[in-house]
Amino acid sequence: MEAELTRTAARYERLLTTVADGIYGLDRDGRVEFANPAAERITGRSAAEQLGHDQHRLLHAHRPDGSPYPREECPVWRALVTGRTVSADDEVFWHADGTPVPVELTAVPVVEDGEVTGVVVSVRNLTDRLAARRQAAELQRLAAENAAERALSDRLQRALLTPPPEPDHLHVVVRYRPAAHGARVGGDWYDAFLQPDGATVLVIGDVVGHDSAAAAAMGQLRGLVRALAWDNDETPAETLVRVERAALGLAVSTPATAVLARIERLPDVPVAGVRRLRWSNAGHLPPLVLAPDGSTTLLETRPDLMLGVDPDAPRRDHTADLPDRSTLLLVTDGLVELPGMHLDEGLAALREALRDLGEEPLDSLCDTLLARLVPGPGRDDVALVAVRTHPEDRPRPPEAGPNRLPPGMD
Repeated sequence: MEAELTRTAARYERLLTTVADGIYGLDRDGRVEFANPAAERITGRSAAEQLGHDQHRLLHAHRPDGSPYPREECPVWRALVTGRTVSADDEVFWHADGTPVPVELTAVPVVEDGEVTGVVVSVRNLTDRLAARRQAAELQRLAAENAAERALSDRLQRALLTPPPEPDHLHVVVRYRPAAHGARVGGDWYDAFLQPDGATVLVIGDVVGHDSAAAAAMGQLRGLVRALAWDNDETPAETLVRVERAALGLAVSTPATAVLARIERLPDVPVAGVRRLRWSNAGHLPPLVLAPDGSTTLLETRPDLMLGVDPDAPRRDHTADLPDRSTLLLVTDGLVELPGMHLDEGLAALREALRDLGEEPLDSLCDTLLARLVPGPGRDDVALVAVRTHPEDRPRPPEAGPNRLPPGMD
């Protein structure tokens, strides 16, 4: 029987050397009789340094604020006095180097012949667990902040991205899709409005950055472009020069790309004639024209410098004809910067996605295009302006809906 007990004791001793929890055996006065290797690691003290010492006095006689920790309040002592198991998950042991070690502690009394002769104490180091909890709480806090920031910026963007006008025999459709991730608040914007002479002005732009500052800069730039382009007949390039100088003077310094375009009627041409597109490109993606047969033309030019870099940079105008029943598209890079693709490949994918949409109603064309190129949650914001030209010698088609003009331009 004695040999059996010896083997059993040896088996349990081997087990106690491998467990992650610190295990102590204390006598009836709370002095250390046994400490396993995990207890040595948790406290930074060897078993020899702990044996025979009062565990409470050695390891947790005071609280983190420096105040004394009365023995009567210690879970280990309460187990010794009451003969009941006592647990606590907010204890602190003091490491040999003086740093606190948060621990979860369970004290199980040893009862022989009805008397408490000692206690077995299990100690679990909570340092990593508490660090993980703090990290999770911080991530939750940041997520809540990002969600609030995203909601504020989304409201700002949607307040600024107003419905487009519907001038005579031009159908204008716009789309805006925010990025899927809450932290990625973008600075994409579009605009469409009529000048007093009846010309239609279109804008597409993308402010550098993905935060509320980018959204705010977007609103400032959009307002500048709209105000400076509305009341004069200068060219788009001349307007962008004024926009950049005004932005510099008003400390709107965030870089941005943009295309400013104007759809004009050709002078001295019958009603059935074509319209002319005049535009200036500040470092943005080129406009694209879709013909009814599905063929596409990228209006590629050497783009001028983006806004917000050099107010004295030269800017140029470009022109192209827009035949009846053609579709002009202005987009931001969120539509064509597809995962695993270079920009040229993304533009090629855009043209391929339009191949069978040349005569598709414009709302349906925009929705189909988004579904084909960004079928799931997007990594970036997407803004899109599409304009369909309809013949002026016949009624406006039903798909284009009624004219929608600013007051005083009916």
